[in-house]
Amino acid sequence: MTTKTDSASNSSRSAETAIEISGLGFSWDPAQEALIFPDITLKRGEHLFLHSPSGSGKSTLLSLLAGMLRPAGGSVRVLGTDIHRLSAGKRDQFRADHMGVIFQQFNLVPYLNTRANVTLPCGLSQLRKQRTEPTVADEAERLLAALSIPEDHWQRKVTRLSIGQQQRIAAARALIGAPGLILADEPTSALDVDNRDRFLELLLNLAHRHSTSVLFVSHDQSLARHFGNRLELRGDRT
Repeated sequence: MTTKTDSASNSSRSAETAIEISGLGFSWDPAQEALIFPDITLKRGEHLFLHSPSGSGKSTLLSLLAGMLRPAGGSVRVLGTDIHRLSAGKRDQFRADHMGVIFQQFNLVPYLNTRANVTLPCGLSQLRKQRTEPTVADEAERLLAALSIPEDHWQRKVTRLSIGQQQRIAAARALIGAPGLILADEPTSALDVDNRDRFLELLLNLAHRHSTSVLFVSHDQSLARHFGNRLELRGDRT
């Protein structure tokens, strides 16, 4: 990982990178100063721990990377694709095919049960479905078991589960189907120490197995030891 992008335009390098950010800025209000994000190049299969105090723009950065917000300036390439040159529909499909997102608010579907929430990305993406091993249901159950969600909870609606369990279900949903990039926004905030460490071990082991890159955002600097690359987001403005 590097925070310089002097050779990011090289096409052969683009094919080997998960994230390339250059000159990226964003503002909710044109009358206000824009947030300016550091230039980042993260290679395929590498992981980055982004330490971010409250208010520094971490959720905004993840939304820009996921194509859910449009930048005020600069460029964002994800897995070799300039996502903001895609139409809205193609951005949505690109995200479904290639990204697993763990939202801070989980964004689980309340009327679906646990297993259905986990398998949801495979209903939106044929690519994710094809990458499950050996079937979508088998992989969902393996992920739930690995994250210590009891089998008798798999048919329960997620609204009947604890906050910590809901967070682990959101993680399983992001991991299913081996996406090329995981964007994780404070994914361990509701977990106790044992479940936090189990989650990180599963996340990084699966990522290594599938050459998936992970951008992991947290205010908890004690988690940085699990990652080879670290960067602090300070919330600089123009």
